[in-house]
Amino acid sequence: MAETPLYCTNHPQTETLLRCNKCGRPFCIKCLERTPVGYRCKECLSIQRAGYYTATPVDYVIVALVGVVASVIGGAIAALLGGIFLLLSIFYAPFAGGIISEAVHWSIQRRRGRYVWLVACASVVVGGLIGAGFFPLVALLGRGLGLLGVLLSLPVVAVAAVFNLGFLIYIVLAVGTVYARLRN
Repeated sequence: MAETPLYCTNHPQTETLLRCNKCGRPFCIKCLERTPVGYRCKECLSIQRAGYYTATPVDYVIVALVGVVASVIGGAIAALLGGIFLLLSIFYAPFAGGIISEAVHWSIQRRRGRYVWLVACASVVVGGLIGAGFFPLVALLGRGLGLLGVLLSLPVVAVAAVFNLGFLIYIVLAVGTVYARLRN
């Protein structure tokens, strides 16, 4: 007895023998992803993955605040180390990034979010710049000229950051560590 051919749900012209092991609909090999338990369609996978992310919008605010506060301290130490002990800042930066990422993860009670890593990495950069004193430098340089003075003083701050090689090492390595630890 001949079976009627199955056609892919997404590509009605393509014959297939495969089915999603969750919903049972027929799909071609292009529309399925291999998982440890078998082939699943993209719709079933997106429903399954949505359950992994439990962070709320408040958690993102907490991540930003904790990340900035922790990185202000880390950035201040990195700016001091960068000027004196350049080699020490290479070892300090991943250590500080690990502490910042654990503080962030602990503060949101280990909930996961799609963009927690991005908010935390941005917080490391902003907090590091504040801790190293670059934003007060912008305010001081642009104090008399208002907004125009602040905008004109940004290149001066960029040059100051470039010449503090230890601080740049801190930013790159700490952000990399936070990214690696918080990326889902």
